[in-house]
Amino acid sequence: MTTKVPDKNTKLIAVLHNHFGGNMNLARIKFLGLFICALCKVQSVGFEKLAVAFEGGSKSELSLRRIQRFIQDKRILIY
Repeated sequence: MTTKVPDKNTKLIAVLHNHFGGNMNLARIKFLGLFICALCKVQSVGFEKLAVAFEGGSKSELSLRRIQRFIQDKRILIY
């Protein structure tokens, strides 16, 4: 039995939402959860490797573009 992506990182998304909820919308928080899971999986910061490790139904090229847009657009403030 395979689990769906939301089942794998629901707890992580909840923690991230509690921390960033006022500063970041839910789509970005979910992306950040996928990003962290991919970092743990590939243990590399190369965007191409991370894009392949993203869980979900999207192609790696689309995931790569999402990563690039996120890094380009967002500054993450750690409190």
